[in-house]
Amino acid sequence: MFKISEFSKLGQVSVKTLRYYDKLELLKPAYIDSDTGYRYYTADQLFLLNRILAFKELGFTLNQIRLLLEEEIPVEQIRGMFRLKQAEIHTLLENELGRLKRIEERLYQIEKEGSIEAEHEVVIKKLEAQHFASLRKPAAIQEIPQLFAQLDRDLGKNFSSSYPQTVLWHCCEECEGEVDLEVCYPLQQISMKSEVQVQQLPEAPMAATLLHRCHPASPCTASAELGIWIEQNGYQIKENEPRREVFLHPEHDFYIAEVQIPIEKVPSNVR
Repeated sequence: MFKISEFSKLGQVSVKTLRYYDKLELLKPAYIDSDTGYRYYTADQLFLLNRILAFKELGFTLNQIRLLLEEEIPVEQIRGMFRLKQAEIHTLLENELGRLKRIEERLYQIEKEGSIEAEHEVVIKKLEAQHFASLRKPAAIQEIPQLFAQLDRDLGKNFSSSYPQTVLWHCCEECEGEVDLEVCYPLQQISMKSEVQVQQLPEAPMAATLLHRCHPASPCTASAELGIWIEQNGYQIKENEPRREVFLHPEHDFYIAEVQIPIEKVPSNVR
């Protein structure tokens, strides 16, 4: 048997913790010397200590742990509880990492307020009409990758789609905390057998465009830079036309993308 100080080293907990577990009748010493009051533990009690610590990691209170120990839960059930906790933590980490990226991008936007980056050149061009398959729904911008994944599943083998991926940002006055998004693929061949929405995106005779590097599910400065350029050069955004963003090709965790905003000259009588 081991003295409490020795057992604490083996179990990697403090002596104070072991005394507290004794008081709560979670883990009582195997033997207490009646003359000295010294507590002694056996090696197999380390397994019980490990189970207590495992339940603590899962977020149970000590009172709840005492009840769980009385039920003698099988090891496989404990493994299942840990797998659920593991999945929960992975999801939390992914959400927080995404949030961190958005915070970094917002900070970058604040630092670049009022300026257009030198390497970003606004180009005016005509956007040709094109057929595309799409999926449209109100969603947060973080959900763009999931929307494309859903569109991929819906398309199946009925379509021959060509990259790049395109996102249309529609106006939605009723949306709260979401955006009216439409994810789509330009089509080389059209099959009317599929239930996926196939339509024609009309041409835009004049659009202000800007190439930039971004993450598809994060906000970026390109739209703000385009807005500044449009305002400073005597243009206005054409009504009832969605903002377009074309993801051209991947670059590690980012994409080279082109923002396209249909525009028209501001009438001379309103300048």
